[in-house]
This record gives sequence, structure tokens and C-alpha cells, in this order.
Amino acid sequence: MLDLIIRNATLQDGQTGIDIACKDGKIVDVGKSIEGSALETIDAEGFLVAPPFVDAHLHLDGALTHGNPHTNKSGELYEGIGIWNQIKSELTIEDVKKRARKVCEWAIANGTLHIRVQTDIGDPNLIGLRALLELREELRPLLDLQIVAFPQDGYLRRQGSVELMAKAIELGVDVIGGIPDFELTTALGNQSITELCELAQQHDLLVDMHMDQTPDLCSRQIEMLTAETIRLSLGSRVSASHCPSIATFNDYYANKLMAQISQSGMSVVVCPLTAATCWGIMTRVGELYDAGVNIAFGYDCVLDPWYPLGNADMLDVGRMAIVFGRLMSPEKQARVFDSLTYGGAKALSLEGYGIEKGCFADLVLLQARTPNEAIRLQPPRLAVIRRGKLIARREKQSVEISGIEAKVNIDFTLPSN
Repeated sequence: MLDLIIRNATLQDGQTGIDIACKDGKIVDVGKSIEGSALETIDAEGFLVAPPFVDAHLHLDGALTHGNPHTNKSGELYEGIGIWNQIKSELTIEDVKKRARKVCEWAIANGTLHIRVQTDIGDPNLIGLRALLELREELRPLLDLQIVAFPQDGYLRRQGSVELMAKAIELGVDVIGGIPDFELTTALGNQSITELCELAQQHDLLVDMHMDQTPDLCSRQIEMLTAETIRLSLGSRVSASHCPSIATFNDYYANKLMAQISQSGMSVVVCPLTAATCWGIMTRVGELYDAGVNIAFGYDCVLDPWYPLGNADMLDVGRMAIVFGRLMSPEKQARVFDSLTYGGAKALSLEGYGIEKGCFADLVLLQARTPNEAIRLQPPRLAVIRRGKLIARREKQSVEISGIEAKVNIDFTLPSN
């Protein structure tokens, strides 16, 4: 007896009529017309079933603080940082957990079950970090939170940050963060990259740095992170987040750099929503794809000092990436969906991810026939499954229009071939 079987699913690689059998939290079979019964059966009706979305970059400690009491009037990065510095001095563990939990609930409802959480460690008491470490354990049955120790005020620039990073590691973070462009000089920024990468290697942790957060064509610290990734053989354990300055580089240098990024094996994490508000430019997603770089996406901010909107739906991010990055071909749109799933999983070094025998039974059923249609419609997540158990369900969307001759039911999907 199986725990769960999903029948007649379409997979993101285009396979149709697929059954997915689950038992004891794992996928035990994938194929057509699987025999056997289950405690629960879901008829996918030909709709898309994908592994859960991965949000590779989200600031939960500041989530839902927009307008309470401050508002970023320019939308720019540094005004947001100034507002956040006022807010974070008054944080409590209870407040951070309450706001973060709300956004996590939205994410789960939208089919996101893996989130990398950028957590400011600039507070001497590490209130935000302690809150999110607690929440990580409390929500573990529903989703995975991967905690980044992020020195928002600079690792070398702010006195005490080195000690706070050591304390954060002791408390149990998963990822070493950094912000080299916020250090006082380019040299110090490069030094911070070296020290933080060596720290991650020493403690067997992942790396994710906010990189070159400026349209300044001279902001080139991404090349230092690439070099350190190669020198220390960190490979896919490293992610560079944002990287808007790559869009400003001349083509000769950009092409050389993107080849080096690909060689290193590191990922680039792109946050299109805040790229639009904070810089007005987004890194070269299409060209990074062509260079063989693994791309992941992050929601980055939800109703906070940097972004005044948001609902934690990664398909919202995918749509903005396509529009902002002019990724218009069906093939490039499909690559964006892959980045929302498998690309994010690679950036987070997730194990047991995917729809294959032996993978965790973590699945999302969407009211769409293809990945591109899912991004276009941002449709209902009809079922969200964690370790073979249904944790969120929603009814299909349909609108009835009374026409001249007969009523018409509209669900906005295109007919299947």
C-alpha cells in the first residue's frame, strides 16, 4: 500500500500521462500506469507537477515592515539600508518570528518549500538570527530554511562583525554571507571575500555574498569571488547574489568574466523584483545561461524597506525575470522555470530533490499545462506535498461568462495538444 499516488501528471520536461508513487516520504516510482493502490490518490488531470520552488534569496528578518513606520520613497538600495538600520535596533524575537512565519506560510501555499534566508548579524544580540534559527526548527516539517549569516554593515567595515560572524557560526548557520561592495575600499572588499571564503571552507559551510550591488561599471569584486572559489575548490558551494554591475561592463570584459564564473562552478542568484526597484537594471541572465552558469532566483524582499509589494510567489519572480531580461523565446522561458526549481536546488546544494525514484516526495501540482504557462498565469497551486503528505490544497480556478449563445467557462489555460 502506497501513501500517495499522483496520476496523469505532466512533468516540466514535457512527459505526459505520468504517475508518481510515494511511500515513507520518498518517491518510489515514476512512470506510466503504475499499478497499486494508495491511502491517497490525486488525479492531476494532465496538469503540471513539479518539484517545489526554491527561493534562493529572501530577507525574512525585515519582511512586512514596509510603512511601519518608515517608507522608502526613492526605492533605492541605500535609502532602504538606512531605514532598516532604524528598524533593526527595535527588533524582538517574537516580532521577527511572527512576521517571518506569515511570509513562510504564503510561500508554502505558493509551492515554495526551500528558502535561503539572508539574516542580518549586525545586531550585537543577534535577535533576528536567533529568531530565525528557532523558526527553522519549528517549520522543518513543512519547509526547509537555510540560514545565511549576512554582515549587512560590512564584515571588515563595522567593528565587531568578525566576532558576530564567529558567534553566528557557533549558533548553527548554514551559509556564510558577505557584502564586499559595502566595505570602505575595494581592497578591503576583496580581503573580506578571501577571509569569508576561507572561513566557510574551515567550517564546511556554503557561501552566498551580495555582490557588486551597484550600476558602477568599476565594481568588479565578482571576479575576486570567482578567483577564490577556484583557488579553494569551493565550486557549487558558492553563490553570488544580485550582480547588477555585470550589465554595465563592456562586452569583452563581461564575456571573459562569465566564462570564469562558469569555470568556477558557482551559481548566480538573481532577484529581478528588487533589481527593478533598487537599480533599474538586472544582471545578464540570458548571457549567463549561454555561458553555462547555473542561475537561481530569489524573491529577496516582501513588503520591506526595499520592496513595497510581494506575496512570496516565485512565479512572480519568474515573470519579472522574463520581462526584465527580455527572455522571450519559449526555450529561455522554460530555462527560467528550471531555475526556479532545479537551478535553485543546485545553488542551495539540496539533496534528494527532484521527481525521480529515491527523491523526497516533495511536489507541487499547478493548474497549468506547461512551465511557460505556469509563469504566464501564476495559477493556483492545486496541491502542495511535503514528504508524501498533502500540506496545502486549493480548488481549480474557473470563471463563468454568460455569452450571447451559451455560457463559457474560462480557466485561462491553453488547450493541450
